[in-house]
Amino acid sequence: MNNSARRVLEILELFSETDTPMTVSDIASATGYPKTSVFDIINILHDRGFIRRDNDRAKTYVMGVKAYQVGMSYLQHTNLYSLAHPLLTELRDRLGETCYLAVEEKGSIIYLDKLESTAPIRASCNIGSKNLLHLTGLGKAILAAWPEEKVRSVCTEPLEIHTPNTIANLETLLRVLEETRIRGYAQDLGEDNPYIRCVAAPVLDSSGQPCAAISISMLSDRYTPEMEQKAAAQITEAALYLSRQMGYRGSGLYV
Repeated sequence: MNNSARRVLEILELFSETDTPMTVSDIASATGYPKTSVFDIINILHDRGFIRRDNDRAKTYVMGVKAYQVGMSYLQHTNLYSLAHPLLTELRDRLGETCYLAVEEKGSIIYLDKLESTAPIRASCNIGSKNLLHLTGLGKAILAAWPEEKVRSVCTEPLEIHTPNTIANLETLLRVLEETRIRGYAQDLGEDNPYIRCVAAPVLDSSGQPCAAISISMLSDRYTPEMEQKAAAQITEAALYLSRQMGYRGSGLYV
């Protein structure tokens, strides 16, 4: 790849991964590129609307509306998103909890859609944000559909730890994934945020491989045994239905 093109893309990726406004110096420090090169790229991205000046005095920049438009164009042309969105809307309305759609990329999940609960205090992640597979129900739903050798190659130790509930090593993760396959759905028991719980299931494509995952997420005080079973039944039913729309012809999500 052309070096200039690589730098532009890496700077855009940097903006997508942080909510903190950045100066040219911040970007140069994070990327290791010369400030003069960063300054030129920032000017081009600013002129095209991919980033915008957040604070004239501090000379900081944030992601611009053009980047959002490009991202939404991707979603609008993705069959998975168009099929999943009304399904997640129905689940959100039925259960009153936040629902997500995510895909895996390079060992992380990327949130593609979010239907938020109307509760004043609720679980929430930004569309387009990333998280590690072993930290989330969505990620574990996908991992449980992979063969063990692929899990070992992607989830290398040391595993990143965010809370006391985080799965701390690979052997424990493999055991949890086996339990997930037997149970039929994945859980997040506060592994990324100690106050959040969720159930999740994979979406399988025509070859039986996981192409995405969907989840129902809620605050821990609402995650009663009754709510877990109700949410699990509905998320697995929705995931199997969505998988069938994607060409899957199997009888279950983990077979």
